[in-house]
Amino acid sequence: MATSTVMSQAPGSLSQRFESPASCPEWVRNQEPRNQFSSEYALSVVIIPTVSNDNDSDLEQENVGGLSGQVRDITVSGFPQGYDYKATRYADVILKEAFPNRFADLQSALDAFRPTLDELRSGGGGRTVFVRRFDESLANRLEDEQIIWGKQNITIEKGIGFDGTVMPVSRVRGHEIDMFGLGSVAQPLPGVAVEMEWNNKDPFFDRDLINFQALHHEGAIAVGVIITRGADLQNLISTVIQSKDGGFKYGASSTHWDKLVPRINLGGGGECPLLLIGIRPDRIDGIDLAHVVREKLDDADLLRETWRDTYKSWNEAKPVFDKLRNDALELLPPVSNI
Repeated sequence: MATSTVMSQAPGSLSQRFESPASCPEWVRNQEPRNQFSSEYALSVVIIPTVSNDNDSDLEQENVGGLSGQVRDITVSGFPQGYDYKATRYADVILKEAFPNRFADLQSALDAFRPTLDELRSGGGGRTVFVRRFDESLANRLEDEQIIWGKQNITIEKGIGFDGTVMPVSRVRGHEIDMFGLGSVAQPLPGVAVEMEWNNKDPFFDRDLINFQALHHEGAIAVGVIITRGADLQNLISTVIQSKDGGFKYGASSTHWDKLVPRINLGGGGECPLLLIGIRPDRIDGIDLAHVVREKLDDADLLRETWRDTYKSWNEAKPVFDKLRNDALELLPPVSNI
């Protein structure tokens, strides 16, 4: 898809997608980009806090009540099983009610998404084969026989004008969006941005959230969607799937659910409505073997905690512990050894 340019006045507002002003809920009007006014003069400042990943310490999240920017349960139905869903600022409602075709597109792509355990073991470097499949499943969705989804760069241009003369003051090209869905063929903007962060370094979340915040502020996107490994899937595979170098492929400092949610609860994404989707273990074909390995590793860990009940010394228990652990990991060897 070609690069888009968005001027300081957004070409279309979210509330216009409802049949009449009276039918547009107040909370939707509150999601409108702040620079939707008639003047050609627009200035913006984008500030976003980030979360340090030193020692990979997770932030404890407190119940903060009714703050609209906090991550909360979704309220709409119709999403496929096998995922965790959360949202901020009514992103799920906006997507389903104001962009029903894009909602249906995302439904279809999520329903068809079925990575295999072997793909999880072998994936690495660039976008993995199953992430590319997901992108293609969106790209293949057409509306009025026209392409709706694709990679997209959006450029924001601003100008200051007096007496009808507008002088450019800035031109900023945003980071490429993996999958950008047009609002509609007739009214492309605002659209829907989708990023799948499968196994990057967790600062990639900061990049996506900054991009979503800026593009929403300028009226280019109405909803940002981030898909990543859910908490249960991360807990299962992080100490089960080995890498070629002898470690594990899915480390705690990579992109997964528990690295995403704290960033958003601290303000990441600004006022952009966000839909968060966490991939659960039951979405992965062949995941039963990973559960078997995890159970055997748990048996080894239990022996390490209770060895005094059976053995006179750790030196006596350690060979048994090592065998339990090695036997478990040999069921899922590094992919280079398959």
